[in-house]
Amino acid sequence: MANIPSSDITWIAQRHGQDWRDEKILAAADWLEQLVPSDTWRARADAVEATFQAAKEEWALGKRVPLFDRADEITWYLHQARRYADPELRPDFFMPQGYRIVTLFRRIGQMLPTLSQIDGAEERAERLMTKNLSQPDDGIFELLVAGTYKRRGWESVCFVPEAPGLGKRNDLFVDRGRSHWAVECKRAGRSGYAREERLAGERMAARAHARSWDAGRPLIMLVRFKDELHRLGDDYLVARVESFLDGYEPFEWADDGATGVALDVNWVRLHNVLKHDDIYFGSSRMAELLIGIYEPTMDFTIKGEWEPAEGRPLHATWVDHVSLVAWRSDSVEAARRKASHFRSLVARASDQLPGDRPGVIHVGYEAVGGNSADGLRHKLNRNQMRTFDPRTTRLRMVYGNYFMNELVTARNESAAVTETMAWYPVGSAKGKGPLPDHLLFGDDDGLPGSHL
Repeated sequence: MANIPSSDITWIAQRHGQDWRDEKILAAADWLEQLVPSDTWRARADAVEATFQAAKEEWALGKRVPLFDRADEITWYLHQARRYADPELRPDFFMPQGYRIVTLFRRIGQMLPTLSQIDGAEERAERLMTKNLSQPDDGIFELLVAGTYKRRGWESVCFVPEAPGLGKRNDLFVDRGRSHWAVECKRAGRSGYAREERLAGERMAARAHARSWDAGRPLIMLVRFKDELHRLGDDYLVARVESFLDGYEPFEWADDGATGVALDVNWVRLHNVLKHDDIYFGSSRMAELLIGIYEPTMDFTIKGEWEPAEGRPLHATWVDHVSLVAWRSDSVEAARRKASHFRSLVARASDQLPGDRPGVIHVGYEAVGGNSADGLRHKLNRNQMRTFDPRTTRLRMVYGNYFMNELVTARNESAAVTETMAWYPVGSAKGKGPLPDHLLFGDDDGLPGSHL
């Protein structure tokens, strides 16, 4: 776990060639913003900008206040999309959150000609911009799924209008020849269990960070949990830190709870880069320089003492103390609990299908760190669907659309997405459903599998 690759990762960000524009993202932003009355939109955009600029000043003083108002998260999305795509605005691109926004808007921009051919797409986008302001991921996912059906040759793709007073309805009807399907889209965040798992990891890491600071000894911890995190207790990692602090060598352990290693920080790579470049503190790039590699399927937190760069308080120009804790859950029981959440989510979505035609559900998972779509989770999800009773809904297929927006660390890459899809036949259903081998972020065929 502590092996460091030999490849050179100590590149310096170039200072020229940064005047590029991402026209697809800007086109998507233009389309969505014009769906809101101009005066209303300007007030919302100004409010997000003012909150962000005020927050930056607080961050420069070490106060991690919120960067935006979560009640209007879609405006924050557009704020960051434009600051990535427009070179004049790029200094205010907040990479730790913006990296997952820009891939979504680039795909919408690519799909604009297709979306214009879909009945109800503009109305669904307007709802995203004017009603569901705090949950933009749901509406964006619906647009991506609709656009994918159209681009894959379905002759008629239309959004189903809302019917107040008649209960929730499915999102789409798609038709091609004699084939007619009802489609429901569910954008899944972390389940309650997955959120608690992440919080348990953060609590353990926080105590390890605090002990590193108190001892004045920078450290790195790399952990693979075998047991459920909440069962181990908040002091599980700090106890291993104490064993590490008692000696002068890396401390490795393996018990029923986890395997891991704690080791001293090798400052050479990070300090050599900081002599010439500024780095977002706590970013994947910093993790890569500290560990020697960045593994996107690991959750991690970084704490320390650092000097903010002038004019860019979110960047470190020097780091004096740092601790990094990275972890992944390999618990079979945790995977089983997440699969149970998948089943309950499908059950709720199935109730929205009309029952007069075969139905399909798209479940969109944005994999983040340990929330990745691993092989065990695919197997458990498939088993859940084989025993699922669709009752009268005629649900035949569930697609798992897994995508991981990557905090890239490559020299000439600033945004990337890895996507896999899996199909889960319901009950005794056969075949691959109405949209086999599809990808939402590309027009090539995809393969089922995992990110790992």
